[in-house]
Amino acid sequence: MENIKIKRKEFEVTEIVSKDTFKANYKNKVYLIKKYNPDSVEFDMLRKLIKSAVIMPRVFKLDKKTGYVVFEDIEGTLMSDYILDNDFDENIYKQIFQNSYCARTVGLNLDYSLDKWMISDDILYYVGDYCEKYNPNRDFTKWKIREWFFTKELADFYKNKGVLFDKNRIKDEYLANKEMVLMTCKYYV
Repeated sequence: MENIKIKRKEFEVTEIVSKDTFKANYKNKVYLIKKYNPDSVEFDMLRKLIKSAVIMPRVFKLDKKTGYVVFEDIEGTLMSDYILDNDFDENIYKQIFQNSYCARTVGLNLDYSLDKWMISDDILYYVGDYCEKYNPNRDFTKWKIREWFFTKELADFYKNKGVLFDKNRIKDEYLANKEMVLMTCKYYV
């Protein structure tokens, strides 16, 4: 595999994760490198996201000329995997609402799908790189909130992914809605 040079630092590519995503070493540390089109709206939105207070892997390098972004490589569990064996706890809800608020205050919407969030040492990280200009109809509370509670939508999320999910964990509609309202009232800013 060919090394990647970013701002006079050479990263040794150790794994190709996807077409534009690589794991690489630099000075015995592992990083995640993503390649973007530097002239794209997506890259501009990502730069805005990086400057926000949304909890995400730390960015070590961002090259505006080549579009390479070097992220901290976080060891953790995707929320989509975590929920298969665990329950959502209030700490997770608090953090997802805080991240939603941080994105909203800088005029961004995030992808709130469970497979775009990772939990590591009880900290919830946004590991997706998709963001768009803020649209109130795509705010967390109006778009994906039902996937973050034990609802029919959560079961549908796993069904669409082809993953078996214990449907006995789905709560009664009334109880699920009550929990959503309570968490929203408590943490939505």
